Amino acid sequence: MSTDFLIACAQFDPQIGDIPANIASSETAIRDAAALGARVIVLPECASAGWAFTDYAESYAASQPIPDGPTIVAWHELARELDVWICGGVGERDGDRVYNSAVLISPSGVEAVYRKVHLWNTEKDVFDAGDDFPVVETPFGRVGMLICYDAWFPESARSLALQGADLVLAPSDWVPNPGQQPGPSLANMMAMANAHSNQVFVAACSRVGIERGQRFIGDSVIVGPDGWLLAGPAPDTPAIVTARIDPIGSRPARRNDPFNRPLGDRRPEAYHLTPTSENRAPQ
Repeated sequence: MSTDFLIACAQFDPQIGDIPANIASSETAIRDAAALGARVIVLPECASAGWAFTDYAESYAASQPIPDGPTIVAWHELARELDVWICGGVGERDGDRVYNSAVLISPSGVEAVYRKVHLWNTEKDVFDAGDDFPVVETPFGRVGMLICYDAWFPESARSLALQGADLVLAPSDWVPNPGQQPGPSLANMMAMANAHSNQVFVAACSRVGIERGQRFIGDSVIVGPDGWLLAGPAPDTPAIVTARIDPIGSRPARRNDPFNRPLGDRRPEAYHLTPTSENRAPQ
């Protein structure tokens, strides 16, 4: 039986604080991707209500609970109607805390929630940090999630790979990188490196547009476990990129590569994973 399927990254331009408008935009993106035959559809980071909040109170006001928030309910209805799986970014409210989260929704409902562990720049002022990298069994293989800046930490994708992840979904809000050289964006290179060094497929969906002066670059990509692009990078406009992948059927080839075995050839006993005092980050 064939285990390959079409996966899509559907980037659009979320509007800050406008949950109904973002539900409508994400519905258009989801329907367009499903019409292309996609079974798994990845949306950007903070697709529910935007990203550039001025303070914690504004972020909290734009957040919503999982699974009962309006965005989650709308995405679940679409997943059920279209028989697809949807992964997208949500400002998640849990009691008096708010997280920059990614949710994975099947036709049956919420399958997994990931709370961004590595908060970038002023995100520390408007979100609480997560503390775990869950992996969930799906009909498409073992799936884990990352969000944007997480990709800059090799421990993120490695944590998922060591739990057996076949596919990493990465809602993102990529911004221009200072000093960008000609060639792939740094964000694309990080996605490619994570895929290759962990023998996993990566589907990273960024957003577009300008929000409170911050420009977003799009550049969504789908990457194979060899580190090479299967689709993308997308332009800096609303767009959908797709690729046909087989995370389950490719397991033997990925894990038994006689040349590059970054998981099988690990030597944890040789690694220095505790920073020395002079290399600790400032508090």
